[in-house]
Amino acid sequence: MRRFLPAVFVASVLGLGLLAAAPAAKDGGCPVVFTDVAVSAGLKFIHDRGATPEHHLPETMGSGLAWLDYDNDGWMDLYVVQSGPFPPGGSPRAQDRLFHNNGNGTFTDVTQKAKIGHGQYGMGAVAADYDNDGFTDLYVTGFGRNTLYHNNGDGTFTDVTEKAGVAASGWSTSAAFADFDGDGLLDLFVVRYVDYSVEKNYFCGDAALGRRDYCSPKVYPPVSNLLFHNNGNGTFTDISDASGISKALGKGLGVIVADLDDDGRPDIYVANDTTMNLLFRNLGGNRFEDVSLLSGAALNAAGRAMGGMGVSAGDLDGDGRLDLVVANFEAEINSYYHNLGDGVFEDISAVSGFGGPSFLYSGFGLNLFDAGNAGRLDAFIANGHVLEQPRMQGSTYAERPFLMWNDGKGRFTERGCGDPFRRKVVARGSAAADYDNDGDVDIAVSVSGGPLQLLRNDGRHGNWIGFALRGSQSNRQGVGARITVEAGGARQIREARAGESYLSSSDPRIHFGLGKASKVQGVLVRWPSGVVQTVTDAVPGRYNLVEEPRGPM
Repeated sequence: MRRFLPAVFVASVLGLGLLAAAPAAKDGGCPVVFTDVAVSAGLKFIHDRGATPEHHLPETMGSGLAWLDYDNDGWMDLYVVQSGPFPPGGSPRAQDRLFHNNGNGTFTDVTQKAKIGHGQYGMGAVAADYDNDGFTDLYVTGFGRNTLYHNNGDGTFTDVTEKAGVAASGWSTSAAFADFDGDGLLDLFVVRYVDYSVEKNYFCGDAALGRRDYCSPKVYPPVSNLLFHNNGNGTFTDISDASGISKALGKGLGVIVADLDDDGRPDIYVANDTTMNLLFRNLGGNRFEDVSLLSGAALNAAGRAMGGMGVSAGDLDGDGRLDLVVANFEAEINSYYHNLGDGVFEDISAVSGFGGPSFLYSGFGLNLFDAGNAGRLDAFIANGHVLEQPRMQGSTYAERPFLMWNDGKGRFTERGCGDPFRRKVVARGSAAADYDNDGDVDIAVSVSGGPLQLLRNDGRHGNWIGFALRGSQSNRQGVGARITVEAGGARQIREARAGESYLSSSDPRIHFGLGKASKVQGVLVRWPSGVVQTVTDAVPGRYNLVEEPRGPM
């Protein structure tokens, strides 16, 4: 993220009148309304960013959260990452929280019961069943060390980081699980930010007054990301060098894994801060090719690197190809890279309407979901500055979020729906889930230095259908599977994933809005194993369990 704007740039923009006060959200005509129900739901959590007079860069960045059904009762539970005092030292203030979903709209804090003992300076979390035992595990990133929690299946977790070999090093941010080599086991990709340490906390601010401020990430060198191969015996091997991943340096904050070139293999897209975004094409056999510049999704339309944070992928215009979206820092607009096919993208952020409203805002969390079950993907964007006193005219530290409505053809209108879209907070990670199993998608938001938010989705919705996957030849959770649904004369695609947005992980179930359609004409599942399965008994209005055939179809 850029902390300073060149004087010439500011002057020119002022001359154009683009730095007026940020407009209020319009919420007229919304089919749905979102309400923050965190307090009444029992989600008592306040993020501690550990702000100090030394202004350490990590104090501005956390944190994230992860939805998971850790006890397999059919209800999404919530894991929330804490940061705590800085420098980190195992303080009780750094304790993450696990909230059990009671199935009645409320949650219970089960952190102690679950034996979650994370006390590091946390950043993000991703949930997935890495060992195919039927129980969802947790990987938590942070400054200095990451933690892998194995789900014991009895409501408790065990820290298996050292045995698994995934502690990593440096400053990790987002992470994602995916089966990159098609062996039926989930591998782990870890994003790292900059080469920063307590000793490298350089002075930035007003030297004459001796007044510190947070440094720009431009001050610190970029670093490589990490790729861990799952050995199938509870351990991982670092194949960052052998795979080609480590050759590309960046300042990574967000990651999405998706089949972007439709070859059946999951690719990796990393949102970087002030350096070009990275796209790694999966060549098979645990080998990757850096196609960032060739893809058209590394820079904006003007050939400029952005301050990328949150990221997601989805078919935004109904053409059957997965597009990319990125939340960026202020004085930039959020990015929408339209997939032209064969892994080539075009920046249509401005003409699509997706980017325009964001110029004065700093975007972090980003989730694509069908807000009104209309049969198209909308976008939620969590905003919040990193400086308590932003220097850009019209910018504020706390900022309201966006709800970007899609017309079904990839054109967007920003229209807030409910009080949360008028309330300013310093938002960071966001994750989507149907936590109350009512068929519409809700959003949890982590607030830097503030209370957790749970935005419940209420109102007039279209019909819907959902899927929970169980792999046999593929990984048990079905991460990487692509589902195609035909209903009401339209075709929609989604992919199952573990890790998205900013530092976060969403509901693993796959949700489709159907609009006015009361039934589906076809459901097709392409499993990571390559098996293509036709589902004939899927019923709208519920989450359908789909099990992968054990033999060839």
